[in-house]
Amino acid sequence: MEIIEIKTLVDITDTGVRRLSQGTQQQVDQYKNWTTLKQCVELRSVVNYDFAPSVDSVDLKNLNFGKNYRGKHRVWTWRFRPDREMVYADGSGDLGALVSDIDQVPIIQNLSESINIDKPVFNLLDPDFKNTTIRIITGNE
Repeated sequence: MEIIEIKTLVDITDTGVRRLSQGTQQQVDQYKNWTTLKQCVELRSVVNYDFAPSVDSVDLKNLNFGKNYRGKHRVWTWRFRPDREMVYADGSGDLGALVSDIDQVPIIQNLSESINIDKPVFNLLDPDFKNTTIRIITGNE
């Protein structure tokens, strides 16, 4: 079964906080970003995953983010398994449909990101402002 990895500079922390009565506004908004991404991913497949998104401060060099994002920043990583092989394939590649499903979907910004997001969306295509990347994990990665 293939494993797909999404890396994003958008705060997608899975706080589990659905209502303000359960936590802070920031926690509610983080959870909204997480559920938005998850729902986009599940438009074409039921997915399984072992862990919620993790976050680390890493150097963005060689991570394929937009040219405007350089240096060390917070990166959220989520890995999942779709219920079918090649479910996101289209004429533009093995993940083309998934990229189309997520690109330009609105997000809530100014949470705990370490970048300034120019336009509050998941951006997967703009060479300058790409804030989200997707790849298929191969081998023992």
